[in-house]
Amino acid sequence: MLAFARGSVRAWSTKRRALWFGLGIAVIACCFRASVIGDGVGYYSYLPSVVAHGSFDLGPVFDRFIAINTPVARQFLEITLPNGLTADYKPIGAALLALPFYLITHLLFVLLVPGHQDPDVGAEYQLAFTAASLFYAVLTTVLLYRFVRSVFGPRPARLATVGVVLATPLVAYVLFGASYSHTFSVFTITAFAILLYATRANRTPWQWFLAGLLGGLATVTHVQEALFLALVPAEAVWQVAHRAWSARRLTGYGLLAIGVALPIVPQLAVDQVIFQQWLPQPAQNIVFDFTRPHLLDLLVSTHHGWLSWSPLVAVALLGLPAVIRRLEWLGVTLLLVGIGEFWINASLSDWWGGNAFGARRMTDQSLLIGLGLASSCAWLIRRRLARLATALVAAGVLWTALLLAQYYYVIRKDVGPPWGDFLLGQVQAIAFIPRLFIQGSVVREVAAGSWLLALYTGLVIAAVVIVAVKLGFWNSRGINGRADGDTPSPDSSGRRARNLAPVPSRSPAIG
Repeated sequence: MLAFARGSVRAWSTKRRALWFGLGIAVIACCFRASVIGDGVGYYSYLPSVVAHGSFDLGPVFDRFIAINTPVARQFLEITLPNGLTADYKPIGAALLALPFYLITHLLFVLLVPGHQDPDVGAEYQLAFTAASLFYAVLTTVLLYRFVRSVFGPRPARLATVGVVLATPLVAYVLFGASYSHTFSVFTITAFAILLYATRANRTPWQWFLAGLLGGLATVTHVQEALFLALVPAEAVWQVAHRAWSARRLTGYGLLAIGVALPIVPQLAVDQVIFQQWLPQPAQNIVFDFTRPHLLDLLVSTHHGWLSWSPLVAVALLGLPAVIRRLEWLGVTLLLVGIGEFWINASLSDWWGGNAFGARRMTDQSLLIGLGLASSCAWLIRRRLARLATALVAAGVLWTALLLAQYYYVIRKDVGPPWGDFLLGQVQAIAFIPRLFIQGSVVREVAAGSWLLALYTGLVIAAVVIVAVKLGFWNSRGINGRADGDTPSPDSSGRRARNLAPVPSRSPAIG
């Protein structure tokens, strides 16, 4: 009888997971835009230019996107340099991460559909790039969930993961602006930090090199992500202070440096070819003023303020002290890096991030926000306020959904409306919520009668999601310690960590 009951529970759990997975696939199919737009043109165009045409002149590919009326800041795609090449101020990291997806697509169409491929703006090639973005977004979600679960327990981890993905600007770049670099950045940062922390006691040569490779890719995806490399010296300082450091780690640092250099060297070479200089060239419309940062504006302005557009972040910030107590050097360094990035972004002349959804540059703090939110939710759950924790996350998701509808159908322009208009826009946006679910490429291809293309797009989306989920859970078994992830691993000083999981009895971005 007991075996039957257990079997029934497992069967119900499997059905519930299948139901949620199917719902997720349906939402992605309805909302996911498999097109390259806005800033994404600059990130993507390295692939057709180099792979298909063997050239670093991105001008012809830019011209193709302009010719098909792609939403893009055209003035930045038509800058001819003294050497005759067209300037591209976007780094190569996103293209490197998407390269396998683009190569597979290119080889598939060259071999099976010869003479009919369009490697520049073909829908299948744009899908390859955005499918890579979706793959890394889903993989990051799984890694984040498993890591946060190992720290704070399953229920806070579920709430935190939902909050990070659906109640911050990240959702816009997972679904509606997948060709932007933000999902690629969040993946490299999250994987780099988790790998470092999970292997802190006994890191293999391969893990040293992989950590460096992830850190290098983060740097060439968005240059300010180089700040996350500070996790390495922070770990060393902590180990020295606790007499856990050994000279044998010097070899590991060498392997890590090689991994970091591997993607950075190609970036330097590309900058030399295009701009004839070794250092990255900033876009002409962006300047820094570190002495007068727009700190308050970046926090609460209706012009893409971090808290005004994502109020759930405030709940996450309240949980950071517990994150620091639990994760020690990792928590402290993530917080310091977050403060540094916030200051850098506030010092930019376009601190609001241009015509895109929310404080998009702060999506780089997704790991920190996920940990902080899980900490706050765990605190509430331990005090028998689980419903309040769930309600806060649900309210954050609803606020973001309304903002997405308001951004696309009410605000429309790159402005910060008065607070009265901003709040009124949230009410007006209710009528436009259904339109968010007809923006996806699959839905639009079906509506246009392109059934084969819709089928192809749907199959690719389903495949990358399934592979990313499986790969994420498979990898997290190694990086989180125990396979079930329910019990926190020992902290870096060797002491057994407190289990912070609640005790049942107490229990788009379009620019």
